[in-house]
Amino acid sequence: MNILPLLLSLIITITPSSSFDCDGELLTVTIRNNLNGDFALTTDLEKIDQGAFVVLDWKNISLMLPVSFQKGEISFTDRKWLWSYQDNEQGLHEDNPRFAQRIPSGEIIEHECKLHKAETV
Repeated sequence: MNILPLLLSLIITITPSSSFDCDGELLTVTIRNNLNGDFALTTDLEKIDQGAFVVLDWKNISLMLPVSFQKGEISFTDRKWLWSYQDNEQGLHEDNPRFAQRIPSGEIIEHECKLHKAETV
């Protein structure tokens, strides 16, 4: 039995943070898989299934965005809001994901997001 590939796959995972600062406000992220209707919490971007969705809580907004099916991307969108960890142009960016909003005029507003740094006392 070859256990080395299994151990390497456990070590080499893409595990994003669940807290970000977006435009100076705390944003929390929860990713759930739901292909089988179990709403299983996932923290590994490589294990997102076709029924996955992300829940974003930011300011007074709570969004639930379904996974997008763009080849080579790890993103969630409802075509008004976009949360992306990987895209074909920038590659993987789990420490500063893309958070964008399309307003009714069609203009895209980019919200700057970066890892949340917890304050130490």
